[in-house]
Amino acid sequence: MKVPRWTPADPAAITARRTWAKAMVATITDPTRSPTYGTPHWAALADDDPRKLAAAVIAAECWATDLDELPDRVRRDLDAARAAHEAAEDARWAEAFEQARQIAHAQASPAAFALRAHYAKTQTERIADARRPRPGDYPGQNPNQPDRHPNPHPDAVQDGEAA
Repeated sequence: MKVPRWTPADPAAITARRTWAKAMVATITDPTRSPTYGTPHWAALADDDPRKLAAAVIAAECWATDLDELPDRVRRDLDAARAAHEAAEDARWAEAFEQARQIAHAQASPAAFALRAHYAKTQTERIADARRPRPGDYPGQNPNQPDRHPNPHPDAVQDGEAA
């Protein structure tokens, strides 16, 4: 079954409908005592009671007014949902950008340059670099050669330790 597309009513037809509904409801002497359509109090009224018809007309007019305002309400809801989605998306991108900025800043630090250079080499190259003496390194002692320490401390322990 094909559902017909909703089209807005003519403003003159809306005005005529509202005028008729007001005239129907005006027959009630006390509108505050009119029961709500569909309630047990409404069902208990006699079918020829004008308050019963007035409650049905009020319910129908509420439904029709809601339908009249539907496109504007849906447009407002969609605009609010779109704005909330865009705000959440902007916040997510701002967070991702901040993380990327922090990573870029950390990679630009002097310590990061040394780490990058270290990990850019193969493991064999890193082992060879670790075995190579660096400035200030103590050359070590060959057990087949005498101690060559330039200034042994006079209080050194007898097992060959020099301070």
